[in-house]
Amino acid sequence: MMPITDFLSCMRVFDEFESLSPAQRYHAKTYATGLVAASNKTVAGIAREVLPAGDKRALNKFLTEYDWDEQQFNHERLEELQKHGETRWSKDGYIILDDTITEKAGDDVPGVGRFYDHAQGDTVWGQDLIYAFYADDKTAYPLTFRLYKKQDGDGQDHDTKYDLARDIVTELEDEVGVPADTYLFDSWFAHNSGLPELIESYDKDWIGPLRSNRQVTYGGEVIRVDALEERIDTVERNVEDEIYHI
Repeated sequence: MMPITDFLSCMRVFDEFESLSPAQRYHAKTYATGLVAASNKTVAGIAREVLPAGDKRALNKFLTEYDWDEQQFNHERLEELQKHGETRWSKDGYIILDDTITEKAGDDVPGVGRFYDHAQGDTVWGQDLIYAFYADDKTAYPLTFRLYKKQDGDGQDHDTKYDLARDIVTELEDEVGVPADTYLFDSWFAHNSGLPELIESYDKDWIGPLRSNRQVTYGGEVIRVDALEERIDTVERNVEDEIYHI
């Protein structure tokens, strides 16, 4: 592959990020250019293919040792996305809450442990990330994430997945100000997590499957979900020439 002799033009946005020092902005441009354009996405590969990188040790130090505010950096990224019509969020969008297992090989990776991966139907060694994702009919991108750490007997009181999910919602509502009216999530987020109540406290809606034994209030009556299901008329509806299935 031919060497990359300069940063991609879209990397100029890093010059506006106050969370980074001038030297850190240079390394951020190097790393992001390598992730987009280099054939080898490792630090060594990026330093080899992106000529402005110079020494790979400096790039590795930026990623592992430099002191910079990751949350402020992410907020500045989201602010930049709102400057462009094709990525600007709206009330009609959705905030998706989920978690994902990323397989790892080493033992020294932060938060690494053995987790059950539903996609593989087995436990894997890796990291478990709780994350929020924005999506509407024109764009989609990640909002923020938290690294889940298992209660591993190390004497530290780690946050649960529910704690991390609630923390994400609070950040998006109180600090970021994502206008999307609706949250989407899987059933485990709705089970004794406090998430539905927290989301409703911001006058927003949520959609997610409930376990059949959950109690809900319907027409002033407290009723189990499976009992409510029996009362629902599932005949499809035609609303303004659109067919809706229930």
